[in-house]
Amino acid sequence: MVFNSRSSDSLLEGITDLKSRNVGQVAQRNKFTTTVDLVRQVLPLTNEVYAGSLRKMSPFNKIKSINVRNAFAGDPPVLDHTKVVLCEFEGRTVFSASLNAQPNQVMDIVWDTNTQNPDELASLLTFVLFNCTTIKAMIYSDAAARADGSASVTVPIEWIGAMTALHLVTTDYTQFLSNTPKRVIKFKAGVDLASTVQ
Repeated sequence: MVFNSRSSDSLLEGITDLKSRNVGQVAQRNKFTTTVDLVRQVLPLTNEVYAGSLRKMSPFNKIKSINVRNAFAGDPPVLDHTKVVLCEFEGRTVFSASLNAQPNQVMDIVWDTNTQNPDELASLLTFVLFNCTTIKAMIYSDAAARADGSASVTVPIEWIGAMTALHLVTTDYTQFLSNTPKRVIKFKAGVDLASTVQ
């Protein structure tokens, strides 16, 4: 078979296009796999927060879809922990949270309560910490009262040297879902040198 220059150019364009598509497909699969691994670890918590409020899809599919679309940056795409969403609810939550590593895998968490509501001040906070290297999660349920303004948790020894990301679960008594106050999960702190486990 003889190729003229036009047919060989077309063939090269086709191969280049196929490679581009394959690279894009691999990147999309990697984003999907990473997101599924992340969401599965916190699924009981997100299911609890959504409290059966979703009608057209499960909390798993909702959160997976949001993060595949929005939580990656770069080429090839890398998970940006500051963009990870565990629930898209808006509501009154704490301000100015910080996450600072101390010796022996202790992580200090400090926050501004951002409320005078006695029910919110008495409500218990749940902390979700992610290891930014392995994307493994630790959930510290009902770890402190909102009024406390600070708490400390200990992460696994295997996390030494890794930056961490903190998501905080708070309760908003101005909104209700299934006759109970709405809970809100937000990224609050970390992914910086201060959050590197010691």
